[in-house]
Amino acid sequence: MAAFVKSRASGASALKRARPLTLAALSLLLFGCSGEDDAHDRAASTAAASATVTKETVAAEEATDGEPAPAAVGLDPQIFAAGAIVGEVETVDCTLSGGTQATCYQFRVAGAPADPETSPEGPFCPPNIHSGEEEGGTWMDGEGTLYQVDGEFIKNLATLYQDKEWQMYDVNTGEITVIDGARGCEVAGDPNPIEGFDNFCLECPLEELDGGIEKTVVIPRVPVPAAEPTSLAGRANTGVALNGVLFGPPAPLELILSSHTLGVLDDCGAHANPHEGYHYHTATGCSEIGIQEDGHSPMIGYALDGYAIYAREDKDGKVPADLDDCGGETDPVRGYHYHASAPGVNQIFGCFMGEKGHFLDEEGGERPPQGPPGE
Repeated sequence: MAAFVKSRASGASALKRARPLTLAALSLLLFGCSGEDDAHDRAASTAAASATVTKETVAAEEATDGEPAPAAVGLDPQIFAAGAIVGEVETVDCTLSGGTQATCYQFRVAGAPADPETSPEGPFCPPNIHSGEEEGGTWMDGEGTLYQVDGEFIKNLATLYQDKEWQMYDVNTGEITVIDGARGCEVAGDPNPIEGFDNFCLECPLEELDGGIEKTVVIPRVPVPAAEPTSLAGRANTGVALNGVLFGPPAPLELILSSHTLGVLDDCGAHANPHEGYHYHTATGCSEIGIQEDGHSPMIGYALDGYAIYAREDKDGKVPADLDDCGGETDPVRGYHYHASAPGVNQIFGCFMGEKGHFLDEEGGERPPQGPPGE
């Protein structure tokens, strides 16, 4: 079966044909918008303010192998969209993941998109197998294919996974089994199976989480290069978007869809649970707020190590040719920075090149045990 997929690059949407998927290529993403009339104007104003990079490029300390470390432009809280940061930004002493004593910014992010007109939450689960793509969200294979979850996608799950146990809809009415609202958030936050109940599409809307779960992050003002790159794998969030949304870790691909359940992502590559709130798992073109005057890819946020993250493509749709394994490169204006992985890849960027800060809300950087029902 060839499924239709929806990919987004620099905010644009397109349809393409995708290769068939095997069961091993997919995993459950169970865990992982209205706005004021002037939201767009505020976002545009913020983008304009961030377009001209005026901060002096700061050369970081030399790496342990004696080679000069890549230079980096330090974190600038003023680049964030209005409403993305809640309360004051503090300057604090901090100890980074590699043991380095540093100066960090500490601030609280809203946990919901501050640019809802350009980065809207939802939709997630389509209501019926006849529903069009505008009624459903997305699903990724983790390797660069982003599927549009419309009614046809749900209907063909048994073929897609080569598993006849998939039956997420009523054969008589075509109605898809959806768990949403408060119950959806309850299920999303509980790794235990629901006895006698499987084959459902799950969604946890922001309105059931009081509009978002705020998180306090501590990020170095100027990145400190690590002795060696470190993986994004684990349960800790990996950074913050300029619109106040968390960058989640890679979804646990080893958790195969044994429970015949889908924790669908929206078009921005995000979903929510009551532990982490609303968070991105893949970059699809949202939070592209930090417009660059030279045509470079727009900035979307900061990694937990303080390096900036930019969209994958520049204004001409070109992807940098010489990115390192972490998705990073260095230029004279921005210093060292990351570029987002392709839509559908199970990560926001490749790996950490710097020593990480942390979230105060996550003890030791760990998240509560989570997983799909039946784990």
